[in-house]
Amino acid sequence: MKFKEMSKAELYEVAKKFNIKNRSAMSKDELVKALSKYEKTVSKSDEPTRQTVTSPMPEQPKQDVYVPKKEYPIPDRYNIDTVVLLPVNPKKEYVYWEVSDKTVDGFCSEFNTVDPVFILKVYAGEDDSVSELASVRVGKYGNWYFDLYCPGQRLWSEIGMLDSTGTYHMISASKKILMPADRISDLIDEETWMTVGENIEKIYTLSGVTDMQKEELLSSARMHSELFKKLHKAEGGMSSSTLARKGGE
Repeated sequence: MKFKEMSKAELYEVAKKFNIKNRSAMSKDELVKALSKYEKTVSKSDEPTRQTVTSPMPEQPKQDVYVPKKEYPIPDRYNIDTVVLLPVNPKKEYVYWEVSDKTVDGFCSEFNTVDPVFILKVYAGEDDSVSELASVRVGKYGNWYFDLYCPGQRLWSEIGMLDSTGTYHMISASKKILMPADRISDLIDEETWMTVGENIEKIYTLSGVTDMQKEELLSSARMHSELFKKLHKAEGGMSSSTLARKGGE
């Protein structure tokens, strides 16, 4: 086999098939060397056997032809103008960006700039009130973590370039993202208290209670229903947990 022409992944699969020890820790050259040595050892061990056999050798089973799997590595970049901001938590943001070669060449030609400087910015606010939170010098593609404490604010990021005079020119901007809150919501759940109405008597009857027990249970159910209705109305729609606490006091 032509081991030198194989990739490291292909060599590893062959080594795995031949049960080569310590294969996972070997470099490509070490895998080539180990497989070549294994191939020579197998060839030499077969030679004496062939010479001593007087009867016809049985046909060897056909070995499956090794077909290397196609690899589709993820590229470092796609050569497309891109910038994306993703919130990690209320005080951390992740941004990745890329500026295409075509955009860089056009920028250098338009502003007569040989070595442009790439600037990554983060903004917060709405259309009528915008503030710049961060500005860092970066490469034309990459990723960055910002530690900006902005719970509940709307953030976005820009990637741009500086010309030879130091003037900033925006290239691409991300979508505006609403950052997560850093505390429990102030909204209180609104619930409508419901009773089973006429069905309550059927339920008690099916449960097997006596008429006297049923009357006592119905009286208790009506009393608790009216109590919770009054509490709910008086407190202006409080949550169930609050009403339960008040009912038990």
